[in-house]
Amino acid sequence: MSYHDRDNIISAKIRSLFYSLKTSTYDEVAPKIEYWIECALTEQLTTIDKLVEQVSVIAWTNHDFHASARFLKEFRDAPHRSEQAKLFVDELCARAFRRFLVASAEDYSLDWNGRLLSHGKKDPTQGVPFVGHLIEYDLLNHELVRRHLVKSLIAHHYTDCGTLAEAARARVIYELFSVVGKTLLQGLLEPEDVRVCFEILDAQRSRPEGIVRLDETKLEVQCATPPDAPIGTY
Repeated sequence: MSYHDRDNIISAKIRSLFYSLKTSTYDEVAPKIEYWIECALTEQLTTIDKLVEQVSVIAWTNHDFHASARFLKEFRDAPHRSEQAKLFVDELCARAFRRFLVASAEDYSLDWNGRLLSHGKKDPTQGVPFVGHLIEYDLLNHELVRRHLVKSLIAHHYTDCGTLAEAARARVIYELFSVVGKTLLQGLLEPEDVRVCFEILDAQRSRPEGIVRLDETKLEVQCATPPDAPIGTY
């Protein structure tokens, strides 16, 4: 019976190891994840698609996202890595990004304590740290990032009743730039999209009701367009 349920068993093992992967446990846990991924794929215990489907949940759960992104980078770039394993990493990263896009399309609101509310289960702020670290480790296609990362957060229209929905997406933009702002502004985004993002953040900062609480010390980035314009630090 166990063999017939091998997809779920193997995936559960790899997920549990990812949950245990932290900076403090990296040297101990990383080789074990490496072994099980290679074993699962080279011995045909599961398929790349099935393993990605089962393991991609790590992008939406609370654990050490930085350690996970570091593992994926080092695992994929190892000279002895199998082609199946490399493809697994590429597909897993792409799946995490697509999941972020779907979550960005959903209509959210904030309660008056700043907590994100939704009728669905996908919270885009949960995926932001993981997606951000994937970008830092150059694990996402640059064109994909340029076309969709922030565009999915700013391509919305709000009515007078959409104040909380607008504030919710502003919070996601804030979280995104807090995690990976310096990397994103090194040519990965369209200048116009960056301008709109900071206009949204400025608008929320100036609201007297203070729906979104912005800690400006987390956004130590600079943006200047056109080139002869004075540099403004947010």
